[in-house]
Amino acid sequence: MALQDREVANHVETQHPMVSSADFAGKFGQLRQMQDDEAIFVTHHGRATHVLTTVRHYTALQQANGADRAETIATTSVHELANCLSIGVLLIDYDLRIVAANRVAHVQLDRQDGDLTGRKVFEALPRLRRSLIETYVLRAVASKEPYSAEIPSLFREGAWVRAEIHPFAHYVTVLFHDITDDMKIHRLADARKSLREAIAVHDGIGYICLNTRGHIDQAEPTFCEMIHLPEERLRHVALADLIPVGQRVAFREALDRVLSGEGARTIDSAILSNEGRAVPVRITIAELRGTYGNEGAIVLLTRQ
Repeated sequence: MALQDREVANHVETQHPMVSSADFAGKFGQLRQMQDDEAIFVTHHGRATHVLTTVRHYTALQQANGADRAETIATTSVHELANCLSIGVLLIDYDLRIVAANRVAHVQLDRQDGDLTGRKVFEALPRLRRSLIETYVLRAVASKEPYSAEIPSLFREGAWVRAEIHPFAHYVTVLFHDITDDMKIHRLADARKSLREAIAVHDGIGYICLNTRGHIDQAEPTFCEMIHLPEERLRHVALADLIPVGQRVAFREALDRVLSGEGARTIDSAILSNEGRAVPVRITIAELRGTYGNEGAIVLLTRQ
């Protein structure tokens, strides 16, 4: 036995009553009077080899060990599950210590994998101090109520996150969703809406939306007034058919370049009105690109 093991064994033996194996049978009746939480060491040649205890004490030890194992297994399982998710996950106990953190959370919080586990959350992540997330985490710990907020990221410039704090019996779970793309889309959507409204009240600018074949999907009222035709008559019409014959080649070339992804184009041209009159216009064509690629083009026309 190693020296350290001997020291531990000697220390344990001095804390409990002992009986030699030779005397065990003769003293068993006396030994049965032990307390429920007591343990008696049985020795052989002076060395403890077995422990005698009550069934109640043994059962209590088994239950305690089982609970510890169950908690360890549960924590490990949660950690493994968190690593399968595409959002950041922090598991914090009610002493504000990080029990588990998945890989996405380490990336989002600008930390090396494994740096966070076992540390106090606001010591490991000092940027969270005096932030809305700190306020909500502390409230969740105190009240066990869930909270959520959408805030600019404290770790990456120009990024946005949605933080969700969910308290449970033993832990508080903090989820970090990266919503940067969603925020950009919504902001751009608001800009587009404002731009359309501005164009609508500007009687010198008209716009139309074309599909990938160059046919009109949508026509704005100012454009309809330019050529004296209602939008219903213009839908599904090829815009090139509304360009004077002598200028169609230049228009089609510009449109093809835009639809091929070569960037926006501006040309001076004309548009035919319902009366057959050519209205001089400056045409700007830009690609409409969606999530799955090219979806057509938008065409702005201003009177010359």
